[in-house]
Amino acid sequence: MSLLESIYKITHRGVAEEDIPYYWKYSVSKIIMKIVRKWMSQTIIPYCPLNGLRVSMYRWVGYKIGKNVFIGMRCYLDDMCYDLMEIEDDVIISYGVFFACHGKKQGHYPIIIKKGAYIGMRSNIIARKEEGTIIGENAVVGAASLVNKSVEANTTVAGIPARVLA
Repeated sequence: MSLLESIYKITHRGVAEEDIPYYWKYSVSKIIMKIVRKWMSQTIIPYCPLNGLRVSMYRWVGYKIGKNVFIGMRCYLDDMCYDLMEIEDDVIISYGVFFACHGKKQGHYPIIIKKGAYIGMRSNIIARKEEGTIIGENAVVGAASLVNKSVEANTTVAGIPARVLA
C-alpha cells in the first residue's frame, strides 16, 4: 500500500478498496516523475532550438523515439501517455504538431509513427480506438491536418478530417 493510499483511507473512512481512485495508488516517486515529465515536455523540450538535444530530452523522459528522427519545435507529445507513443526511425515531424493519446471520456490508446513517415506542420494526431492510430511506413500527412484514424503505408493524407489524396 502506498503512502498516498494510506492517507486516502484515513481521510475517507469506510471506503472500499476498489473505490480508491487509481492515482491515489501511485508512489510518491511516480508522482514526482510525472510532474518532472510534464514540466519538461511542456516548458523546456518544445522550445529547445537544437533538434538532437530536443529528441534526446524526449527520450530521457520516457518517449520511444528511433534513430534519425526530426521533431520540430513547439510540438506537443502527450505527456500523460508517453509509454503509448512510439516514433520509429527516419521520421520527420514538422513544427507545432499535436499528439493526443487520450481525451475526456476516452480511454488511453497508442499512437505509432512508422519508419520514414512525414507529418506536416500544425497537424493533429488523435488516437480514438483500442488499436490506436498508426501512421504507416513512408506515409505523408499534409500540414494542418486532423488525423483521427490510421493512415496506410505509402499514402498521402490531408484535410480535416484527413482524407487520402494519392
